[in-house]
Amino acid sequence: MELRLHMFLLGLLLLLLGQGTTQAHAFPGENTLEEQLCPENPETFQFLCDPKKSVSDMPPMSVHSLRPSDIRFVAGIGDVETRADSGTADAEEQPGCRTRTRPQQACVDVVTVLSDIIRHFNPSVLRPVCPPGERAVPHSGAEDLRTQAKELVRSMQENQQLDFQNDWKLINVFFTNTNHCHLCLFTQQQRHVTGGMDQLTGMLDYLLQEVPKAFVNLVDLSEVVGVSPWRQGTQLSPAAEPCTCSGDTSKLSKLVAQWSYQESWERLLASSKYNKQESFAVVFQPFFYETALSPHSEEWPLQDATTVALNLWNSMMQPAGQKDEPFRANERRLTKCPSQENPYLFTYSNSDYLPTLTNLHEKSEVTDGAEIRCLDKDPSDRIPTSVHRLKAADIKVIGALGDSLTAGNGAGSRPGDILDVFTQYRGLSWSVGGDGNLSTVTTLANILREFNPSLKGFSVGTGKENSPGAFLNQAVAGNVAGDLPVQARRLVDLMQNDTLKINFQQDWKIITMFIGGNDLCDFCNDLAQYSPQNFTDNIRRALDILHAEVPRAFVNLVKVLEITNLRELYNEKKVSCPRLILRNLCPCVLTPEENSTELTALVEVNRRYQEMTHQLVESGRYDTREDFTVVLQPFFEKVDMPKTSEGLPDSSFFAPDCFHFSRKSHAHAASGLWTNMLEPVGQKTTRHDFESKINITCPNEAWPFLRTYKNSVQGHGSHLLCGDRAPSASPPTSVHSLRPADIRVVAALGDSLTAGNGIGSKPGDLPDVTTQYRGLSYRKSNPGFLSGSWVSKSNRKCTRKAPDL
Repeated sequence: MELRLHMFLLGLLLLLLGQGTTQAHAFPGENTLEEQLCPENPETFQFLCDPKKSVSDMPPMSVHSLRPSDIRFVAGIGDVETRADSGTADAEEQPGCRTRTRPQQACVDVVTVLSDIIRHFNPSVLRPVCPPGERAVPHSGAEDLRTQAKELVRSMQENQQLDFQNDWKLINVFFTNTNHCHLCLFTQQQRHVTGGMDQLTGMLDYLLQEVPKAFVNLVDLSEVVGVSPWRQGTQLSPAAEPCTCSGDTSKLSKLVAQWSYQESWERLLASSKYNKQESFAVVFQPFFYETALSPHSEEWPLQDATTVALNLWNSMMQPAGQKDEPFRANERRLTKCPSQENPYLFTYSNSDYLPTLTNLHEKSEVTDGAEIRCLDKDPSDRIPTSVHRLKAADIKVIGALGDSLTAGNGAGSRPGDILDVFTQYRGLSWSVGGDGNLSTVTTLANILREFNPSLKGFSVGTGKENSPGAFLNQAVAGNVAGDLPVQARRLVDLMQNDTLKINFQQDWKIITMFIGGNDLCDFCNDLAQYSPQNFTDNIRRALDILHAEVPRAFVNLVKVLEITNLRELYNEKKVSCPRLILRNLCPCVLTPEENSTELTALVEVNRRYQEMTHQLVESGRYDTREDFTVVLQPFFEKVDMPKTSEGLPDSSFFAPDCFHFSRKSHAHAASGLWTNMLEPVGQKTTRHDFESKINITCPNEAWPFLRTYKNSVQGHGSHLLCGDRAPSASPPTSVHSLRPADIRVVAALGDSLTAGNGIGSKPGDLPDVTTQYRGLSYRKSNPGFLSGSWVSKSNRKCTRKAPDL
């Protein structure tokens, strides 16, 4: 307050002497600054930076070593449409302040707040300026910007307090667009950016030629104010241009479009003449909302000047190419500070900026094939009637449900080709893809085709769930657990369709269900929808559909992966990742601070997802029929981030967006799933080593069946090797001539030992001892499944054939 009072008194004294700065920077026909702007509330934002740590020893000669304390003058070009500051909108009008009505010109407001921030570093910074444009013609765009640039240069040259040749200037160019082509991909977007740059060239050329020692922010507010129902600010085209996007409205689509738009501008500017000199630089400052908000929703906020200014400052504090934080209204009060390592304003040169989309013509060598050397690849002698006696070669149909990790988004994309992450490489999908063969592509389907070359249902090529090659891969990108019942219904209908020529009643089927990544990424935005109970209930509803309607099915329910290690990849700045996409795809995982309550909540929800799905399967709900079972496969339960030889997170295991699986990870996931399928329940691998060489395990020759709960619990099954299992020629009338095959009914009486309390409980799981595993009781187990039950020594003996009476 003392500083502000001092500045006010000084300004008043200079005004009385006829040398006031206010009149020096007020243009003809415009109100003075006091009339334009009410005093800034000192509590509007928190300033926690230490100005002493970022003061230059001497004035810099290069824009690439420019610090905030070196800036002498702040200006703005273009009009910014905002609403009143949310903290003062309802306040009473202050004496001497001009009341405003919407729409309002906020350029001065924004650069004033920006100047206030810089004043903490350099108290001698001059009063900011926004020159008037040509208002006779609305939205005059490029011509208006050039006119304002000329006015700005004239005012700076006439300003007696500014050393025009030697003082450093911060010039902010605000513009918007009349269409939404910046959210379209590929050709339209590139053409749009190039066209926008052409519109700005006249103004930038003029500044480059006339203004020495300038740092120019190119501020695109298209998404911030472009949806305003009021009059727009300075626009690059006089009328809305037709823009037809692909029609993909998914969250991933918008995020990739935002990133691509930003990358296109930065790549264009970094290589332009505007960044080839030591005394002049132009940096693109993007403004994107978080994807949780829709530009057409009532919640979409048109921001006040303080919010715009603080977000602009925070963007300036991020290196070029790494500006990944979205525009936020609810966190606008905290300002970022220059770091000790990088105390300067970031340019493309001092950010070591490199375009992401490079060398896409180079074909990366991919070797993710495998070989299988199993001696026994034969099916059962007779088609099994029990899922607990099912061999790999007995499987005739394969299908899958899930999200983009099963759809194969980006699995076959070349490194750096982020736009290709939209492509769903279903033929490479770990659990159901069938491109090539096992020697070239490792997937569960290709492993099973080694045992049964006539396998049906696997997906090939690329496309969405309704594409011709998707077949029974019905995973949908972006889906959460709540979408699984719809997927299950569609899968059942497809299997009953004549197109695939499946014998629905007789053919054995493998169905893999994997979901939960998107639920965890968004759980903090809706704690009720993404609660562990809801998550489990949705999976149960999908499994119930399969259980009720699909005969002869072995269902893999893959545990939701441990997702927190994704933070390690995101936080490692030495690894090139599109963090704008990554943090918005998975905000609840990547944005919490270390040791925060939000991160603790994420870990707990992740754990509960895993625990409750485990309890659902082990309840026995899906073991009521001999031709159907659900087995929980836990190889994703614990996941370590794969590392390079330098100890950095290995991004080669990820698609170019650093979120989805690359072809290499799909191969490892297939290997992990296959290994789990052959491991007994209770002894399954819970941590897959992604860095190890892929090794395809063979079924146990002594026990070649896919492991279920009943045929592997605690390893107490046995084999019945008796050759004569026939019943008597006619029902015996004497108990003394009774054969085992003559027995039709088994019953038992007793206590908890016969009820089976705790038989199937895991070691240390004391609460589960109350569970009565009656199907495992030594006296009364499910008939016909001696191999999966507790048995007495006498039960394993073969009986001597009794004479017919």
